[in-house]
Amino acid sequence: MILSTTDFTGKYQISTGMYDTAKLQDYINRYEPRYLKELFGVSLYNDFQSDLLNNVPQSPNFLVVFNPLSEDMGYNFYYFNGIYEGVNQIDSEGIKEMLKGFIYFEYVKDLSNQITPIGLVKPQNENSTVANTLFSMMYTRYNEAIRSYNSIRDFIKYTSTPSLGQVIDFNLTAGGTGYVNATNVTVTGGSGTGLKVDITEDGTGIVDEVTVVDAGKNYKIGDILTLPGGNNDATIELTYVGIGDYRKFRGVRKLTAYWL
Repeated sequence: MILSTTDFTGKYQISTGMYDTAKLQDYINRYEPRYLKELFGVSLYNDFQSDLLNNVPQSPNFLVVFNPLSEDMGYNFYYFNGIYEGVNQIDSEGIKEMLKGFIYFEYVKDLSNQITPIGLVKPQNENSTVANTLFSMMYTRYNEAIRSYNSIRDFIKYTSTPSLGQVIDFNLTAGGTGYVNATNVTVTGGSGTGLKVDITEDGTGIVDEVTVVDAGKNYKIGDILTLPGGNNDATIELTYVGIGDYRKFRGVRKLTAYWL
């Protein structure tokens, strides 16, 4: 899961007392997958879930939509006798903020009525007046979440040829000999192109640290790559590469804001 009950603070403040925390967690468990599946479609959602590490995606294609995103994108309007080209503004606060807005809405709207042993009742407070839902902030939070949702959806939809196979993780399988510290070294071998790294040796010419500068593209897990320099005998083996093929996108549903 991306969200936890502790995320609902500040703008998304929700009471998390003894009896509220478990209920809020149930809403997270229920609605986080639902909205993400509607956003990505099931196939791309499954890839997104598999890419999460400590609740954050690792692949560049998922990171770009997970984080805040603002840019102008070209797109086409098709009509009966031609094409009109325009610009679509992408403005997203990121997936985590989007989910907080949606779950805040789902949770708060249900607070207006509560199930008790005698049936459905409307809460009443002795020290304050329970606000009418029209005056609550849940619709505002929902509409802000929709803005991010639709922006992410449009970004994926119009990014038709995404790069894949970027180097995410690897093992240094041989430290080699005769190396010196070097930057922006283009690595050779493997099935992809463009990987550049910084090389640090241990003082005796053996490579002991490799840092990715440019992750390249089209690499595959298991590729053995050679680090140029020294005696050309230091190697790394790729253990994880970038996923997130936008061409799997099936999240065609566009959400509509509430107008009050």
